[in-house]
Amino acid sequence: MFCICFLVTGFLPNSMIREIVLQEFASRIIDTTIKLTKNTSIKSYAKEKDIFEALTQHLKFVKNWSAEVNFSDLRQPKSTKKVFVDLELYLQPLRVRISNNEKVDKFELKKIFDVDHTKHVALLGQVGSGKTTSLKFLCQSLLFNEGYFESTFSYPILIKLNDFNSGNKDGEYNRSIIINTIIEILGIKFDFQKLDEKSIDTFKDAAVTNFLNQNKVLLLLDGYDEMLFQNRRQVVLKEFERLVYGIDLSKIILTSRTPDFRLSTANLNTYEICPLTDKQISLFAFKWLEDQEEAEDFIKKIKKSPFYDTTIRPLTIAHLCAIYERNKDIPEKPKTVYKKIVTLLLEEWNQQRNVHRRSKYAHFENDRKFEFLSSLAYNLTISNKNKNFTKENLEDIYYKISQDYDLAKTEMIDVINEIESHNGLIVESGFQKFEFAHKSIQEYLSAEYIVKLPTIPNNRNNLLKLPNEIAIAIAISSKPSNYFTEFINERLIPLKLNLSFIKPFISRLLLEKVDFNQDINLAISTLKLYSIYLEGHKKELTQLSLFFIDDLVEEFEKLVIQVFKRNDKLRILTNYDVDQRLPTTDGGNILLLKLNNIEKNSENLPNLLYCRESFVNNDTK
Repeated sequence: MFCICFLVTGFLPNSMIREIVLQEFASRIIDTTIKLTKNTSIKSYAKEKDIFEALTQHLKFVKNWSAEVNFSDLRQPKSTKKVFVDLELYLQPLRVRISNNEKVDKFELKKIFDVDHTKHVALLGQVGSGKTTSLKFLCQSLLFNEGYFESTFSYPILIKLNDFNSGNKDGEYNRSIIINTIIEILGIKFDFQKLDEKSIDTFKDAAVTNFLNQNKVLLLLDGYDEMLFQNRRQVVLKEFERLVYGIDLSKIILTSRTPDFRLSTANLNTYEICPLTDKQISLFAFKWLEDQEEAEDFIKKIKKSPFYDTTIRPLTIAHLCAIYERNKDIPEKPKTVYKKIVTLLLEEWNQQRNVHRRSKYAHFENDRKFEFLSSLAYNLTISNKNKNFTKENLEDIYYKISQDYDLAKTEMIDVINEIESHNGLIVESGFQKFEFAHKSIQEYLSAEYIVKLPTIPNNRNNLLKLPNEIAIAIAISSKPSNYFTEFINERLIPLKLNLSFIKPFISRLLLEKVDFNQDINLAISTLKLYSIYLEGHKKELTQLSLFFIDDLVEEFEKLVIQVFKRNDKLRILTNYDVDQRLPTTDGGNILLLKLNNIEKNSENLPNLLYCRESFVNNDTK
């Protein structure tokens, strides 16, 4: 292992050592081919020089492929060794859990062969969970870290399975894919004379199996899910299963998105990458930004944002770090981040990896998937109290909306699996249990559905479940001020939505940083909402002053001040007299304002309004 490391880095003291190291492997391959071709009509043209050069070239390829992490938002590639955060793996995929309370044991990626060194590995994960980057880290560790599985592996062999997406016909690869690629990597050439295809395939299987059983190789098969043609997947799956059964000394790791790989067989462990923990998220930011103060500022800001839950995926937090690195800030408007994440997962990430996933359903490309997911998110939110939803919940809603998207009612599981596989916005979190990968994205998709409806929903029970979604709908609407005003006057007041709705609604409005414009109706509606909020506390607590223990007072004041930055408060407040001044526990006062000229009320102002005295006296208009 020590010599291999020097070979790859190019620091060998002389070419003689290089030749000795690789010729040892080349000699084993030659010996294997001689034994296999003896007493047969097969001829081998393998030469030690050819094998030496082929292996050297492949190790250079592996070294360069694994050295960096790169994507479009980055100013420049990042070193894998510098930015990698050691991930944790579940001992089995979450989809096999019967209950959400069922504990699944975890271990660190770097111990992947310490847990069970006798078996091969299928490494699964959701979109952007770090599967390929984990393989890059393993390659870099094997090539450069002396002592890293030194007694287990000599060097890695890498096969990128999305390389086999060329061509338009599914049947172009109907024989060996893994086996032929390994033979090509090793630089072996055979003349099979007039052997039939079955005999040739049998011989090649034996040759590769013998080689892998005589050398400590880590064979990496990256991106099973990225193979676009089903027939080619089946070829790889059959080869993989044969190799898993037949190889002991070398080991195989195959990576795939979780929903695409269902094989369960002997001599194979199936692990799934865990979401990032808070500690890992902080470490991730520090490694990517390489500055303690910037990392702390970044973490502070995303923790205050409504989309912090999306940072559990390395893909998402990496893109947010890249944006922060360029601008020294995260986007001001959360709606910008929601759109970025959904676009990233729906299509951008596949495009950056040059993987063009095609839906098997006509007219169900990414734009239609977005609309379908928005409808699904909304209907799940109003019909289900929990984050998780069962297969039955999913079926009920799917049957209800499938016709809108020209989807067959009998193909619900296939459609959901395709969505999970292609973009990971919905994940299978247990046995026949599903959930949106991120709560904030479910809220955003629901809001996208709401804002495109002909009218704002008017079912009180449903609206009580949608405070966050309505706030986001206001933020993403074409005219937020008008949408807010209509909602307050046509829905919140007539339907008497209570504090259980108003509190999270106000909090989320502030988080969304809505672009309110100059509109007298907006200003009036804001004061109406403030008054309803205070009246609600007065009824609950019987004494108004007790309300000001509530931390939301400050948040609501921010909202009122935000609105009146663009609106003339005097235009409203000159119509009112102070009827009562009510002291508060924080030393301030609440004013009960009474309309001073009801007969000339041309703007339909409410007769009574509550307002903070500090707001009336501040320097805004």
